[in-house]
Amino acid sequence: MEKVTIKGYIRENGSVGIRNHVAIIPVDDLSNSAAVAVSRIIRGTIALPHPYGRLQFGKDLDLLFHILSGTGANPNVAGAIVIGIEDNWAHKVADKIAETGKPVEVFPIEGNGDLRVIEKASRKAKEFVQYASEKQRTEVDLSSIVVSIKCGESDTTSGLASNPATGYAVDRLIDYEATVLFGETSELTGAEDIVANRIPDPALREKFMKIYKEYVSFIESQGASGIKTFPSKIKHSPHYLWKSKALLITR
Repeated sequence: MEKVTIKGYIRENGSVGIRNHVAIIPVDDLSNSAAVAVSRIIRGTIALPHPYGRLQFGKDLDLLFHILSGTGANPNVAGAIVIGIEDNWAHKVADKIAETGKPVEVFPIEGNGDLRVIEKASRKAKEFVQYASEKQRTEVDLSSIVVSIKCGESDTTSGLASNPATGYAVDRLIDYEATVLFGETSELTGAEDIVANRIPDPALREKFMKIYKEYVSFIESQGASGIKTFPSKIKHSPHYLWKSKALLITR
């Protein structure tokens, strides 16, 4: 197969991004307004507000920190500003982002106040935008790309067009040894065997089914069902056969 290259941004840790964002990441919902304010002041930044943080603890809070640090570590992000009420929370997120080698700065609101944080974070964000603007796209092998897919909303054309088209694109990317992620594990329901049958390695196939079954068991332990929770508007529509977004990764 011929070699295929694209132009991307090579980050400090060797990962490759297509975008070149400076992310303003609030650690908790109380920091959202400050993060959004910075993004409005400094052109070239993107704020990532969310409704989480407060009244979370244990594994639930750890998961939030993992998601936020993963967002900042994403190769599509050139640098990150982390804003949080508590200094130690903000540093937990920022320290993980810093492991990638990209620039990251923390601005705690506690002891400083929103206005001072907005001012200081805006100045640093401006520096990061300058840093990002000096990055140049480089020709890289397609195999270095990691792509994530996510369903939008099921409608009458999903199974006929968008799902198969996305699946075909995924197959082509995998042919060139790129990596594709699919996150909605529960929506494999009804098509898990289709995906499993496409895995040539028996051990890997078994591992895939084990992960799927464990996820289904977890859903059921919470009093829900991977099948019954599908919206009734989908169940009674002509494209019910295609309800599973697992078709996103099949032809």
